[in-house]
Amino acid sequence: MKITVITTGGTIECVGENGVLRPAADIGPLVCRAVKAGAPQADCEVSPFMKTLSENADGRGVAKIVGAVKRALESSDGVIVTHGTDTLDVTAAALSYALGSLSAPVVMASAMRPPFTEGSDAPLCLAACAAVASSGMRGVYAVSASGDSASVFRGSRLMPFAPYSDKMTALGGRIAEYDGGKLSVYPSDCEPDGMPPADVGALLSPSDVMLVMPQSVFALPEPPEGVRKVLFPLFHSATLPTAREDFVRYCRKCAERGISLYATGALPRSRYESAELFGALGITVMPPIAPASAAMKLRLGLKTDVSLGGDICRDPSSAL
Repeated sequence: MKITVITTGGTIECVGENGVLRPAADIGPLVCRAVKAGAPQADCEVSPFMKTLSENADGRGVAKIVGAVKRALESSDGVIVTHGTDTLDVTAAALSYALGSLSAPVVMASAMRPPFTEGSDAPLCLAACAAVASSGMRGVYAVSASGDSASVFRGSRLMPFAPYSDKMTALGGRIAEYDGGKLSVYPSDCEPDGMPPADVGALLSPSDVMLVMPQSVFALPEPPEGVRKVLFPLFHSATLPTAREDFVRYCRKCAERGISLYATGALPRSRYESAELFGALGITVMPPIAPASAAMKLRLGLKTDVSLGGDICRDPSSAL
């Protein structure tokens, strides 16, 4: 069995220089030791690909990572991708759609603390990734280590890392746990979707999708030329400010310019009157999927109401 590890940067590859973290660490030996701990039967090949902090990633970089993973899968039983936490959910969504839910396992590894600092979560995260990569699980996953165990999440359901948090969350919660050198897989609500892999070539061009946060204290930004879709993240009550005059004007102006409006999906416990006006303002509410996956679907021109890569969650309230 062969596991290829593609390194792209992020905290998991950082070293401290004069109090500043830079993705300049040589983690090859650490990676191979960790892979051997999580998958003793596997051969490890480390493939340095890029060294960047993930907040600096753009669509072209994400598309390049997808291409590198596809090439590695041609000669590997599983692939691990090291990545920064800031935009890991975006890259994981792109990989999920480019590979689908039936591919050989692809696992994203990250760390909240640099690899050669005391108490770093990098070795445990990498060992857990190796266990997933050698397990026969199908599709794209991400691993988050905390304490003495690591949680495994479906890559198409990742939520953004919360400020001041060292834990990853996902719609539907974790689907496996790595503890004491053992991988335990839990029941999942994801059925193989059978959808063909998506073409991520659109990521090489300027984006036609704009994310707009309609918070009460901020002005609503004018969509620049070339934007054809606006995505609103719903508030936690599955609402938007549909009674606010500036928001109504904004939606109508977008409609005049031929810009489609979408909102990230949610299953509200209660139906508020604000949500009754979505249709009148031309806002399409997407199924319960993570924000990064919603944005990636729009970016790639995929159908918003069809599952791909296991993204739609039956119970989004169960984020863990």
